[in-house]
Amino acid sequence: MKKKTLTGILAVPLVVVAASGFFYLNTDRVVSAQSETIAAADKATNSQVEYIKISVSSSTYSDSSYSIRIRDRKNLSEVTEEYVGGVLQNKIIVSEEGRRVTSIGRDLVTGKLVGNTWTLPVNLASENKKILNISLMEEQKKEMKNQNWVKSLRPQSNASLQEVVAESNLKKETVTIDTKTGLPVKREVFVKDKEGNWTEDSVRVEEYKYLDSMPMNLQKLNDEVEIKEITAPIKEDKLLKG
Repeated sequence: MKKKTLTGILAVPLVVVAASGFFYLNTDRVVSAQSETIAAADKATNSQVEYIKISVSSSTYSDSSYSIRIRDRKNLSEVTEEYVGGVLQNKIIVSEEGRRVTSIGRDLVTGKLVGNTWTLPVNLASENKKILNISLMEEQKKEMKNQNWVKSLRPQSNASLQEVVAESNLKKETVTIDTKTGLPVKREVFVKDKEGNWTEDSVRVEEYKYLDSMPMNLQKLNDEVEIKEITAPIKEDKLLKG
């Protein structure tokens, strides 16, 4: 069976992705949402603990395939988990202000979770520390500020939610804002295929939460997982360029 994996979100900012969607915009009732969206983007990057869930569903992935990433900018730690079919496949914990990395994955033969942990050289740990100070929403904030937003007329399940839409010839994007907190809670991007139709092959949804602290259960390691202390798996004590 061909192994299925989610797009990695460890080393790159969140990306614009293909998704299917429907918009109910009446041009006679278009209302600008520019100020609300920019304010939400600004407020999002002020949060100290950010939770992002990226769900993927398509002909390849089921609705239970997703990744979660939580960055604690106050205590400088991060946890990333990847699930396929609702089952944990990989987990990475960055702790001790970026100095320690713990990586857990499934053994291809036994199917059991196994893991390694290591400490990074001082210069690499220092780079990690800088990265952990950056909001995961920073790139989204820039993208949101560079678009023209209008309020969507699509009904929301919760009266406190407002969906805003930005559209160009090549893509549509929606951001759902919680009007009570002023924070964005969901982002969807819809792109056209080669024939110029909005693609319906895959759906990717980014959901955001803003927490008071890192959930302790995410930092804990399952008792049945064997964690080995190893030497940091790097060839040289320096960052790769590029």
